[in-house]
Amino acid sequence: MDRLQCKACGSYSMLPMDLDADETDDLDFMTDEHEARFFTCHVCGDNWLSVRRVEGEDCRITFVHQMGLQPLLKRTATMTTPVVLNEDTVDRWDYFLGDSEVGEHRWLDTLDERRRILRSICSN
Repeated sequence: MDRLQCKACGSYSMLPMDLDADETDDLDFMTDEHEARFFTCHVCGDNWLSVRRVEGEDCRITFVHQMGLQPLLKRTATMTTPVVLNEDTVDRWDYFLGDSEVGEHRWLDTLDERRRILRSICSN
């Protein structure tokens, strides 16, 4: 499996792993009809979960960052294509800190701060 470049530390140590529905009991938005992948960096520890589900002609992909920490950092893409090809294929993004919906800039600032901390930890 090819290693991907980590968005936090920049190293090519990000490994994607497919998840089975049996392994996702703690995630209430997962069912057998969903496809899930977990990405983790073996250098800085950055990680996220992506869950894709298709309902009719709509596809929703939820990205969960900061798993195991509070607040849970996630965003959901709603689109008509089964994958995020580029920003133009996404009809709408919804951003959440915990259960509260927030604006894109606040969400991105929180994600950037998390990745800045991970980058500083692995570079010291």
